[in-house]
Order: sequence, then structure tokens, then C-alpha cells
Amino acid sequence: MEKISIPDPLWGSNLANIILDLEKLRTKQLGGDVPVHIFLQLKDIFHMLETLGSARIEGNNTTLSEYVERIIEKNTENESNNEIKNLEKAIFFIEDNTNEATIFDRAFVSEIHKIITKDLTPPPKGEGSKNPGELRAYDVNIQSSKHIPPKHLLLQDYFESFIDFINIKHKEQYQLLMVAIAHHRFEFIHPFDNGNGRMGRLLNYAFLIKLGFQVKNGRIINPSSVFYTDRDKYYDMLGQADSLHDKDILKWCEYFLLGLKNEIEKIDSLLNKEYVTKQVLLPTLKIALADEYITNQEFEILEYLIKKDTMSMKSEELSFLDIKNSKKKSILMNKLKDKNIIAPITDNGRIYTVNFINNYLLRCIVRVLKERGFVSDFLNHREPLLIQII
Repeated sequence: MEKISIPDPLWGSNLANIILDLEKLRTKQLGGDVPVHIFLQLKDIFHMLETLGSARIEGNNTTLSEYVERIIEKNTENESNNEIKNLEKAIFFIEDNTNEATIFDRAFVSEIHKIITKDLTPPPKGEGSKNPGELRAYDVNIQSSKHIPPKHLLLQDYFESFIDFINIKHKEQYQLLMVAIAHHRFEFIHPFDNGNGRMGRLLNYAFLIKLGFQVKNGRIINPSSVFYTDRDKYYDMLGQADSLHDKDILKWCEYFLLGLKNEIEKIDSLLNKEYVTKQVLLPTLKIALADEYITNQEFEILEYLIKKDTMSMKSEELSFLDIKNSKKKSILMNKLKDKNIIAPITDNGRIYTVNFINNYLLRCIVRVLKERGFVSDFLNHREPLLIQII
């Protein structure tokens, strides 16, 4: 079996410039001043967008508004929703088990496959697997694609070649090219009976963590949005790269890495406190007030909290309210606690912040992120299934 190789781009080409820009982002010191407790909430919301986007590329027709309502209602009996929840669990598994020293062996990849297909109906009717974590034992075709994946009798060699490729210590100038090529090659091989598209996009996230892009702690990133912004283009570019000719592989790499660069630059604005406060958090509260999810008094408290970052439950902290009676202040704060609109920043702590991932504010903040261009229109309407990578 021929080893997977990385073609040399012309160092002066558009692709080379994209790689250089990404290298700057990789080593860039993240000096954002967004409070950690707000950053982590935003990261959780972008994980939601990531998982929904990856599922939607596969043909899951859940819209963003439906997904948000299911989270709010805690509706877990729907298989489409369970598929998305599995993707969330897979992201947490990757974060917990990936660092710059991680070896991506077959056990690592198989575990992710088990997580994303757990309790889902096997193909051809569902998005589960007949043999979770195991390489497919039969030949497959990809719907609406000209590419025919390797026969199952050859699959073991192809898969081992892939595992070797992603674990080689590539020189720095080739590491991002490795990520791009690995994504295409995984889909080309199609190692599992189902879930290969979801798997490939999740592995992107793991590779970026290993390469030091600080996506676990200091940076929000939504890898699937590189693809679901224009799903047709994604499939077209994958199809071109199936020739395995160097020029087509490099075109794929340029498409992949430019999307990644644009996404990182866009999302990094959410590390800036002034931007987040004025462009995301305060508009969220204004929508919540207009839609009568919160009262004028509650808006005052939450606006104060956003600008101050945190506050205690002590009566003197609420002196800005036109309420003289400390008991009434306490009742008002307890009401916000009961509605889960404010929450302690540590378990059982006494210092509180605004909780945006709750029944009242989640709808509003997702709406604001959409208006600010952080959410693709692809997540907001139903589309016919054009190609399905299983």
C-alpha cells in the first residue's frame, strides 16, 4: 500500500500565504479579556452549532430553532436529537483525551465512532452502525458520488496507512496540509459502515488541538462551519480531490485551510470583551426584554451584571435598584436564580453571573449570533438531501 504523501505547494502561492497566516494564528498569544465564565458559555453554544452543522451536512433536517427548543424542553426522545447529542459527547471525549502528545491510534478513532453511533438506528434507515467502532466488512457506494471507496478486503491496509499518516511528525510547514489531506483521505477510504462524514469533521477538531491551536481552552472554533456554509461546494471539492492528483489535492487544501482561517478570524472577535458586551450580550438582553422573557427590573440587574462581570447576593450590591426594602431585593434575586437566569460562577458559590444557556436567554443569544454572522443560514431552514456521506 502506497503511503499517503503531501504535495509541495508553490511557496508564493495563495495556499502558501494561507498557511503562513494560519501559523500566525496558531502561535498568537490570546490576550482576550472576556471573563472566563462568559467565554465558556459562548464555547458551549458554539459546540451546539458545531454538532448541529455536522449533522445537517449528513442530511439531518433539524433546524437551529428546533434544536434550541429541544434543548430548552429537554426533549431527548427524538433520534435526530440523539444523533446531535452523540456528536456533543464526542467533542467532549476529544477534548478530554487530546493534547500535543496524543497518538491517534485505531482505538482512539474507534471510540469516537462508537460514541457518535450509540443507540442510533443502523443503516440504511438510520445514522447508527451495525458494528460500532469496527471497520466495515462489506463494500459500499456513496449516494450521488462518483467515487467508489476501496473494497473492504483492502480496507485494513488503507486504514493503517491513514493512521500512520496522521501520526507522522510532519515538519511545521506541512502540518496544516496534513490536516486538510487527512480529512479528504478519511472520506476517500470510508472506513466505517456509517458516520464517516461526522467522524472526519470531528477528527479535524482533534488534529487542531494536537497542533496547538488552543481550541480547548483559549479559543472558540467551529470546524464544521468551514463546510456547511456551502455544502455543495464542500462535496464538489472533495470530489475533485478524489483524483488523488497533486494539483487537485492542493486545490482541496486551499479550500479547506482558507475556510479554517476565515472561521478562526471571525470567531476570535468573541475574545474581545467590549465587542462581546456591546454586540452580543446587551442585544441579547434587549431582545429578551422586548419578547417579555424578562421584566424591566430583571433587565436592569442583568445589564449591571454584564458590565460588572459578577456580583454577590448582598443587598448593598443592588443599591442601583429603586428598591429600598432588602427583603424585596432578595425576592427579586431569588426569582432570577429560580429561573436560572443567573447562576454562581463556581459550584455552590456566592458570586453570580448571567446564565445565557437557559430557557429564557438561549433563544435570544442564538438569534443575535445569527444576526452578527456567526450562524450560517444553512442551519435555519430545511434542505433536500443532495449527497450523503455515510
